[in-house]
Amino acid sequence: NLIFVLVAGIVCDKFGYQTVAVLGFLAGAAAIFLFGQASNYGLAIGACLFLGIGSMFMNTAGNTLLGNPAILYVDAARSANMGNVFFGVGAFCAPALTVYFFKRTSFGATLSILSVILLIPLVFAALGTFPSAGGNFSASAAAALIANPTIILCALALMCYIALEVSMAGWITTYMTSVGASEAKASSVLSFFSVAIMVGRLFTALAIGGVLNLAAQGQWFIAGLALIAAIVLFSMKSINDQGMGTILVVIIGLLFAPMFPTIAGLMFSRVEGAVAGTGFSIIFAIGLLGAIFVPAWMGSIASGQGKTIKDAMVVAAGCAAVLLIISIVMGFVLPAPLA
Repeated sequence: NLIFVLVAGIVCDKFGYQTVAVLGFLAGAAAIFLFGQASNYGLAIGACLFLGIGSMFMNTAGNTLLGNPAILYVDAARSANMGNVFFGVGAFCAPALTVYFFKRTSFGATLSILSVILLIPLVFAALGTFPSAGGNFSASAAAALIANPTIILCALALMCYIALEVSMAGWITTYMTSVGASEAKASSVLSFFSVAIMVGRLFTALAIGGVLNLAAQGQWFIAGLALIAAIVLFSMKSINDQGMGTILVVIIGLLFAPMFPTIAGLMFSRVEGAVAGTGFSIIFAIGLLGAIFVPAWMGSIASGQGKTIKDAMVVAAGCAAVLLIISIVMGFVLPAPLA
């Protein structure tokens, strides 16, 4: 993912949204199909390769399109929140679809069906009309982004956020079982987390985005969310009741929901459209570093003698506190959005 998101950003700026979208859906469908058919390790690794290409090309096409004021709102952060509601839809529906087909057919057939489903949006990508983009890519302008304060701060903020979201998505079921929930109940709570992400982003786009200019003031909004998230995450360390644990997980989902879209929107509103894809790819690639290290750190704490995942919530709370500090710095350092 880290490698191919960088490739996707350059391709988007060089050849336009449509090329990235078409390649993303094709590679994604190929990945899912190969996972179902792989009979050896080499084919499985090939499937992982296509999965990285597909997921990051889709991710870049979608988010960069949302940053274009011709698509939804002039406020890029508001648009990003609305569009990223559907990330939560996918996170909620894909596992349910997979389980449904697993119960009725074989592993290979299930993934073949899912790969065909993934080809449906390919039709829209291939036949759709896209805003003008691509062809104006400049290697020197893209390289200059690396030293751009907006890119640096958004990348650091995204590193904290992605670390938090991946950690919670990975450890929620373990956390719930540590407070007494059954495996089935723990899985349900993970679904509640995905629903909370959807609801939080929808509410931000429709309600908060209607009264607050997120592209201009979103950094202060993130700072408030990060402060509350740090407090909630720290309090999860001492919870021993599954009912309260469920409530806190849902609250965390609602708090996390607007963070990624708003950070992306802050970047899109301050970077020229000709290099917007590259800008997104840089902040997302750096953001993925958080997903590599923080969940593993939490797992190593939880595996210690006499420790559980609850003890590792201190790390997540600390990560939210760092995001709070970065957001405050952004409030003073970020330039005004481009006209």
